[in-house]
Amino acid sequence: MSTTPMRIIASYGHQFLALTLDKRTDMDASAYIQLVARGKKQGYAVGDIVNVTPTSNNQGAIESLQERRNHFYRSEFNKQKNLAANIDQVAIVCATEPAFSEELLGRALICAEVAEIEVLIILNKVDVSDKLASARATLSLYPQLGYPLIEVSSKQADSLDTELKPHLAGKTTLLMGQSGMGKSSLINALIPDVQLKTREISSVLNSGKHTTTFTRLFDCDINGQASDIIDSPGFEQFGMAQFSLSQIQHAMPEFKPYLGQCRFHNCKHLQEPQCAVLAAIAEGQITEKRHQFYLRLMEQLDYYDHARY
Repeated sequence: MSTTPMRIIASYGHQFLALTLDKRTDMDASAYIQLVARGKKQGYAVGDIVNVTPTSNNQGAIESLQERRNHFYRSEFNKQKNLAANIDQVAIVCATEPAFSEELLGRALICAEVAEIEVLIILNKVDVSDKLASARATLSLYPQLGYPLIEVSSKQADSLDTELKPHLAGKTTLLMGQSGMGKSSLINALIPDVQLKTREISSVLNSGKHTTTFTRLFDCDINGQASDIIDSPGFEQFGMAQFSLSQIQHAMPEFKPYLGQCRFHNCKHLQEPQCAVLAAIAEGQITEKRHQFYLRLMEQLDYYDHARY
């Protein structure tokens, strides 16, 4: 039996929804196809193009995965959380309140760097003026590292029109952030009837059961251009068991100019003599805070290595 290419537009656990490539999520919800994966392989993500064998009018079986442009995920040593595939950028939402975790922001940036996916940092809730200066100070380093940073408020339509929409138009964007950062309010402001579309997806995906958190893709029109926004659940941890030490070192923009210049080719940039990275820290070219972040990542990699055996 011949297969049909489809795009996964929602996932919850091991359940998936898809559309044929000529359909969009802003069309009739009756076009949604429920998918199951053949065998034990479950490594699919929203945005994947998969080859499907239809099994009934609105159901099918995934037979194979088409080649990806990229894949964004987080992992512990025994578990992987697929977030999105075939995307143009990751937009990480921070907020003036509640306070965001700079640790989690840094980990998401590392993940995007390794996957070679562009990043946009969004400071939301800038209308909370008494917390704005502190949030700005915390994020001030990241534009210096080459990451674009914009400021918006879902309550201020002008900020969405001038700051956010130009970055989203014509692109497939994974929108992610910790719980409470206002991500849902931004999506509500960007996509008309998003709550209705979410209920439709949830109803089909989970057969009417209550689905609280799942990843889903919305086709939308932004500034006259066909665009996609992938909404992911809020996260409070960001494991990076998939990466090597070398990948992490090369994913830190301020480290890159000094890599390969140390006395020892396998330098870990801890306390080795004639370490170019440590010299850059002493000269103020790399902040001590970022080096401490790097050391924490190293400690976790060491934990993962020992946990495997």
